[in-house]
Amino acid sequence: MAELIESEAGSGKSDIDVRFTQLVGQERVRDVLTRASRTGRIAHAYLFLGDHGAGKEAAALDFARVLLCRSHAQRRGSEPDTFPCEQCESCAQSRRLSHPGLRILFPLPKPQSPKEGEDTAEAVEQYTAAQQKQIEGVLAAKAEDFYAPLAVPGGQEILVDHIRSLRQEFRLTSYSGGWRVVLVSQADRLRVQAANAFLKLLEEPPPNVVFILTSSRESRLLSTIVSRCQVLRFALLDRDTIRRNLQERLALDGRRADAATRLANGSWRRAVEWAQGDPAAETERAVDLLRELVRGDPGTFDELVDRWSAPAKTSEFAALLDVLTLWLRDVQRWDAHPEGEPELSRDEQLVKFATFTEGRPFEDALAALAEARLDLERRVQPALVAYTLFRSLQRVLFARAGARTD
Repeated sequence: MAELIESEAGSGKSDIDVRFTQLVGQERVRDVLTRASRTGRIAHAYLFLGDHGAGKEAAALDFARVLLCRSHAQRRGSEPDTFPCEQCESCAQSRRLSHPGLRILFPLPKPQSPKEGEDTAEAVEQYTAAQQKQIEGVLAAKAEDFYAPLAVPGGQEILVDHIRSLRQEFRLTSYSGGWRVVLVSQADRLRVQAANAFLKLLEEPPPNVVFILTSSRESRLLSTIVSRCQVLRFALLDRDTIRRNLQERLALDGRRADAATRLANGSWRRAVEWAQGDPAAETERAVDLLRELVRGDPGTFDELVDRWSAPAKTSEFAALLDVLTLWLRDVQRWDAHPEGEPELSRDEQLVKFATFTEGRPFEDALAALAEARLDLERRVQPALVAYTLFRSLQRVLFARAGARTD
């Protein structure tokens, strides 16, 4: 059970206006963190769990900015305090993710080993210039968009040296600037040695330090770490929330917002990524592929395999699998309960396809797509992946329609 840190500064101010400027949706999470900010009863460790793109890190950084804001005396008359105030130097620093009281840990590649005769304690600093530039670029992108992924090429784990360095910093330094916040992104990437070192921090937490861990893989976390955190779960966003925010924040028209929302699968990050392209065109390409497969022409089949397995098409092929998965899930939903899906019923193309494939085992098609995605991640030859997948889709979805599957 997470311990609570009592903060005199925030205690009892029920009229404080707490703003989560980048977080999309997640009203329950907002309520919990807002109440903690207003009462001053802050847990020393939080664990944010949820799918990729649900807003875990956005919430963590928004909450960190609330805690790090130093403008506690901005009230005029009965006007409530607002945090973050966006006027003090602390707010400017936290917005850039450069606040001295903010630490961000995420999976990084192992640095080069120290040269003979050098102090091994300096190993964490020995990244190449190119690696350092990549790390700085990731943090700069995060400062621009709290939904941007914290991912560096070769970053497989949160390094134990960084955990030890953090513990050493807390032991040897005092901090008079109020709160300190440590964000541990993708905490499931703490390997055994690093996880045990981090556990010691949670068992004896430094004063006025709040740890916020995020993960989409709860089963990979040490149960002893989970038990010492206040757990907040992030649900997938509903379509109305995504659509409304796409229109308000990105000024998308209704058609484009609808298409990106359908492909987002409850993830704000994916919604933005799709919105930056042409989501309607991506969907049409996926449907065109299914049309070609239903025709069953052998020559066309071979052409499709060659087209989608070309080396230059690897990322596009992966995106195609995502679109096919999401679109077929919608087809499956409409096939199961057409009367309960008024939004899908307005998609004439989807309804026509669902009617054509009525009663087919869509779960088998979705399983084939999931297997293809895993094969790509395992670096199986794209041509073999495409051939196997397309044959499976023909057999599962179109055999009754007379498509060739031999």
